[in-house]
Amino acid sequence: MLGTIVLTTASFASPVRVRAEDMPRVRSSSPFIRGVIDDAISASPTFRKLVATIGGTDGIVYVEQGTCRHGVRACLSLSVTQSAGFRFLRILIDLSTASTHKGRLDLIATIGHELWHALEVLVDRALTTTAAVFHFYTREGLTAHDAFETTAAVSVGARIRHEVGERVTLVKDQS
Repeated sequence: MLGTIVLTTASFASPVRVRAEDMPRVRSSSPFIRGVIDDAISASPTFRKLVATIGGTDGIVYVEQGTCRHGVRACLSLSVTQSAGFRFLRILIDLSTASTHKGRLDLIATIGHELWHALEVLVDRALTTTAAVFHFYTREGLTAHDAFETTAAVSVGARIRHEVGERVTLVKDQS
């Protein structure tokens, strides 16, 4: 009898299979940052399209709280990690001003700006190492205060900030 119960129960216990293509390609370990990204997707057509376009690449982008060099609020780390057919990129953002309504709106634009940089890397399948990304931005990125910058990223950030306007609500929890 016990054997019948075990066999019957085992047939119902199928493993949960999560496919990579079902997971978001723009991720964060922070519930606060995930909320900001969700708000941005809802409020900005440009941000939404940017996230969807990243979803069509071989990239996975993590947006995490952190400190960038050169005195900037956010940055795309130039390091690239390859695994299981994906290129992993990381964006670091300073959340110190995100507790105000204006700070949250600016944060959305900043994340969009940095996601554009991630897309600049992801559309070029040859950019698979830190050195390759560094050389790409040496050629393509204008330097500002010893940091790399592109006019397209600046433009996208401004467009997103305009689109979100004052429509995004303030969430106080930054955990």
